[in-house]
Amino acid sequence: MERTLYLFDAIDKSTVKAVIEHIIKINKFDDDNDKKERDYKRLPIDIIINSKGGIVYDGLGLINVIDNSKTAIHTHVYGLAASMGLLIAVSGHRRFVGRLGTFMYHSVSNTIGGKLEHLKNRLDEVQRLQHIYDEYLLARTKLEKAQLIHVQEHRSDWFISPEEALAWGIVEEIE
Repeated sequence: MERTLYLFDAIDKSTVKAVIEHIIKINKFDDDNDKKERDYKRLPIDIIINSKGGIVYDGLGLINVIDNSKTAIHTHVYGLAASMGLLIAVSGHRRFVGRLGTFMYHSVSNTIGGKLEHLKNRLDEVQRLQHIYDEYLLARTKLEKAQLIHVQEHRSDWFISPEEALAWGIVEEIE
């Protein structure tokens, strides 16, 4: 069973669907083999990431599956892991970056329009998503809330090198 998955496009329903399906299929395969073979050893699933980010809801769906996978999932960034790609990268049970990889953090973005009440509702939702995003990132790295607030207030994008990613606990190893 193939255990290397690729996330190379914008993160949306269609790109995460195939990855989610494959993770679930591998976990079922490993669960079945756990029952049959006493000394069965689960091999990790590798997700290779090169993505500019995408839809927060779809990315969070994939992260939920990664978080709940009994089979270890290793994330590898060999190009860009921006925005939602960054959060998916830090969701790995083990996390790696190639020496030429790049991460990028920025505030959750959304396009909203309509009547005032609709705008207020959407703003509340964007703030809720930003909180979820930031709290997950802070829980899995050595980043500090003050850094994220500074980026949100003073920059549009924060690009992070492999060396910085290693120092901030975004990854465990540079490959």
